[in-house]
Amino acid sequence: MKTAHFIKPDITTSQDLSAGALSYTTTIRRKFKLEQILFHASVPITETITITLDSAKGANYDVVLRKKSLNAEQDFVFQPEGEINFQANDELKIQCTNANATGVLYVSIRTSEM
Repeated sequence: MKTAHFIKPDITTSQDLSAGALSYTTTIRRKFKLEQILFHASVPITETITITLDSAKGANYDVVLRKKSLNAEQDFVFQPEGEINFQANDELKIQCTNANATGVLYVSIRTSEM
């Protein structure tokens, strides 16, 4: 039996990388499915993006879903190859370095409700 999924409004955040690195954790608190994450920088950036499943069971159960090194790029789309279902109180953690201290990174997280 398939589970119905209903798209939820995008969760958005941004960070001026000249002021500091991005470290953002969602606060969804309910079961959800990760559909995709869209990244857009105001200028081409050379930074590392890390996407982590922040498990409600504790740090020993956290899993890095993707680590991407951007090289003078403005856009990156993370779309899971298979279903990634988050349990209640699991969260999504998104980080981006600011080694070059330039540009603003905009992030849109698309999820669906289970």
